[in-house]
Amino acid sequence: MTDSGLARAARRLDQLAIWSGHVVAWLIAPMVLSLCWEVVARFVFNAPTQWAYDMTFMLYGSFFMLGSAFTLQRRGHVRTDSFYAGWTPRRQAQVDFAGYLLMAVPLAGIFAFVGWGYFAKSYVGNETFVSSVWQPIAWPFKLTMPLSGALLLVQITSECLKCLHTMRTGQWPAQAGTSVTKEVVV
Repeated sequence: MTDSGLARAARRLDQLAIWSGHVVAWLIAPMVLSLCWEVVARFVFNAPTQWAYDMTFMLYGSFFMLGSAFTLQRRGHVRTDSFYAGWTPRRQAQVDFAGYLLMAVPLAGIFAFVGWGYFAKSYVGNETFVSSVWQPIAWPFKLTMPLSGALLLVQITSECLKCLHTMRTGQWPAQAGTSVTKEVVV
């Protein structure tokens, strides 16, 4: 298997998605603990909390958004492989590359740009969630929007480099963190 500068650069960029995915995975622990606490408080002690629901939706939303770059790096997003699986690696790379440039880059860019505006306004105004009696501050949650967009843009860049490598060599490069190449089902 050939290894190009494109593939090496992509693997270096992949490290950010892998690192962020491992860090973000730890958000599951406080989310599950707050849910368990709420269930016990509500049904055992008949004393529901004012904060558990807010904590759960903020952590789940953060987990979902911040994990998107890691999911892309691991090829975990939903894909319909009806035709794709039978194509050559070059054709797959061409279709992926076009999809990234035409759809993913603009959407992630808009998400990062617009998300930054939401975050900045929330931070400057010390915004809280008024729908909650607890009224937690909103800016940490809103920071996940531009951060997710930025992480996605970095990972999309990595995926585009992998596509360019494949268009040149006809083979998918090995994934970062694994020695496995992308499989082609014929």
